[in-house]
Amino acid sequence: MRRGFKTEAKWIAKQTRGELRIGMTDPLNPWDLAELLEIPVFRLSEFQESAEQAYRYLSGSGRAVFSAVTVFWGNRRLIVHNDSHSPGRQASNVCHELAHGLLLHKPTPTFDDQGCRYWSKEIEDEANWLSGVLLVPDEAAISVVRRGIDPARAAHFFGVSVRMMKFRINVSGARKRVKRFSRVIR
Repeated sequence: MRRGFKTEAKWIAKQTRGELRIGMTDPLNPWDLAELLEIPVFRLSEFQESAEQAYRYLSGSGRAVFSAVTVFWGNRRLIVHNDSHSPGRQASNVCHELAHGLLLHKPTPTFDDQGCRYWSKEIEDEANWLSGVLLVPDEAAISVVRRGIDPARAAHFFGVSVRMMKFRINVSGARKRVKRFSRVIR
């Protein structure tokens, strides 16, 4: 990621949470954020009748190939997400797409000139990072560790997957920070 991006992501998360009137250790509801940003969010199941085969595949055996997508029309965005995923995964999927919006990522081609899916590692990494920071800020990860809360219980409280909660605890350095702080107090 570009230099300074992680600090920028923390600032965006703090500002965004402020606009939502939630603290840094409160759960963030991605659908509330979508409403604030005026980005409509649609469930894949809403297309069940109009795209029956695609829906059956993407909610069944092909479930792993589609999480969410931002669709542009002019300067407006909308998000379609796979509601066959677990609730925690759906929150991450939607928040990832909202992160693209918060970062003002421009639309990219769906496919390259050879018909392969176009993928920008830089913008996807930024959206992944920001979505994690939005859902579980460092302050929240530190609070979970300090209070000795089981990651599964914390994940349920924050509305994220256990995998996301463990990831945020690890990358925030929450365990080391809590340990360091407890040494200073002694």
